[in-house]
Amino acid sequence: MRTIYEARDLIKSNYGKRALVKVIGIRNKNDMFEGIISECYNNVFVLNTKIGKKSFSYSDVLVGNIVVKVK
Repeated sequence: MRTIYEARDLIKSNYGKRALVKVIGIRNKNDMFEGIISECYNNVFVLNTKIGKKSFSYSDVLVGNIVVKVK
């Protein structure tokens, strides 16, 4: 992906599907979330997990801070 629009289109094309989101944090602190992509907005998308809703930005997907794998 080279632009934020490509990242947004990737997420929007998988709307309603199960996804695994890996958040790469500082000092090797990584979090994993599994759920359904439930909402897509201009700057963020929402993942509906068992523990609640989590929002992520397309810019983090673009720079590699977040890795999204659609199941």
